[in-house]
Amino acid sequence: MTSKHVTYYETFISSTDTEICLSVYELDKDKPVIVFLPGTMVSPLFYDEFLLKLAEKGFNVAGVHFISHGRSSKKELFSFEDMKQNVKDTITYTLENFNDKIILMGSSQGGILAITVSAEDDRIKAVFPHNILLPSLPESVEVTRFPNFLKYCYKWVVDSIKWIGRVFPGLQLPMTFYLSFDRVTKSKKIKEDFYKDDYSLKSYPLYFLASLFGADMTKITDGSIKCPVVVIASTKDPLFSFNYIKKVYELIKAPEKEILVFDLPYHLIFNECIDDVLDPTTEKLKEVKFGD
Repeated sequence: MTSKHVTYYETFISSTDTEICLSVYELDKDKPVIVFLPGTMVSPLFYDEFLLKLAEKGFNVAGVHFISHGRSSKKELFSFEDMKQNVKDTITYTLENFNDKIILMGSSQGGILAITVSAEDDRIKAVFPHNILLPSLPESVEVTRFPNFLKYCYKWVVDSIKWIGRVFPGLQLPMTFYLSFDRVTKSKKIKEDFYKDDYSLKSYPLYFLASLFGADMTKITDGSIKCPVVVIASTKDPLFSFNYIKKVYELIKAPEKEILVFDLPYHLIFNECIDDVLDPTTEKLKEVKFGD
């Protein structure tokens, strides 16, 4: 999509010993910058309509193509830590090329990354994660397609994934191995577009999944977050239950926190119901104080 007000371009930056691509929606270099983190296996191009409309509402947007994702350089093995570094390097880019009014925002897996990085990088002025997760919680198994009874032996499950990841790091597993696509979306068109899209991954190496399930996110709960947190959630999200989101939310320690709640029966709210979420989300983004 294009806009007479917003200029779209792609640029490459150095990160994790290679180059990653950024999708930049530039409105005005003095306006706040939203660093946007996409969900599982997709690039910012998957959210193009939403990101353009966000920019038109008064923001610059820099969408991250994580290592081996989208138009970024490909590596056989990559980890959750690599993706975190991609985010931090993008923040450096926005500081050098725009300004320091940086808001971190992500959806689904990108939301998990956003809240995690916010606890490690004090250059962020606010974080807006759509969905949150703590791997240490046994209830996290409910997000996956694994049987719920595994939460009673959750540590064994995580330890097993980490062990197998060390033995078979390059084993490729499709998203449907651990997530139900029908819970991600019931849209036939979105599913078809995903599989047709040359810039979406169709599988992850077990090395990455082991790093995700075994990630240390204790800083989310120990007071390391120094910026306001606005969790975006839907009461009827079929993938991340609202009860689970609330459980994680209660454990977050931050100077300020709140939940922006939608009553929508979708997980991909930034794709399937943009008109319902755009204005309320924009209003919250514009409440962020930058200390000017």
